[in-house]
Amino acid sequence: MPTAEYIGEQVGKPITSNERYNYMSELILHDGTMAKVWKDFVTYHSSPAFYEEFLDLFQEDLLANLPTAEEGIGRPLRDLRVGRRHRDTFETHDILMDCTAVINSAVTGKPSAYRGPHVDKPYKLFGGLFYMRLPEDDAVGGDLVLYKYRPGAHKFYTSASEYGDNRFDIDLQYVEEVTTVPYESNTLVMYPINRLALHGVSVRSLTQHQRRFVALVGDLRNPLFDLAL
Repeated sequence: MPTAEYIGEQVGKPITSNERYNYMSELILHDGTMAKVWKDFVTYHSSPAFYEEFLDLFQEDLLANLPTAEEGIGRPLRDLRVGRRHRDTFETHDILMDCTAVINSAVTGKPSAYRGPHVDKPYKLFGGLFYMRLPEDDAVGGDLVLYKYRPGAHKFYTSASEYGDNRFDIDLQYVEEVTTVPYESNTLVMYPINRLALHGVSVRSLTQHQRRFVALVGDLRNPLFDLAL
């Protein structure tokens, strides 16, 4: 798996403490140093076949929480034209998928959480996290925390992402923890994205180890829901 230093060099992003470094499918597929097993992996997990697998598991739940999703997209979920991010466009495809190698860099200076509670961008249909922790990684934290809203009003705040769009985060005062999924090797978390899909990353201790995972995603042209700001 590429390191934060390698990804940072390829994408022009300097190394800082506990930052996220993304090596997307198209970069992996055009990188002559990446092993074939990686190229096969990202090709399948950004394909129409994998999208069908996602729907087999989650379509019922997705439509239960977003009953107007198909109306908003303009066609049934099973009929979406599946493309890949940075290869295809929304001119010819309805959903652009990606399978990204991701590193959170070493934690230096003080313990930190890469990101607190949030909902993924509303134009994403689903998300997935496949953890690839190394056996020698003895850092504490970096787990996935699932949240629910506390009773009463709440509000999100936006911040600009490095991709030119907005992220939607929420203060801890508005949410409470429900459960934690440990950052453990060979653990996969998949989820449809909606207002209830609150999650974040727990504080990671000082460490020279890098946090390694694969991010799975399907982007739509338009958002499927609004978040109260």
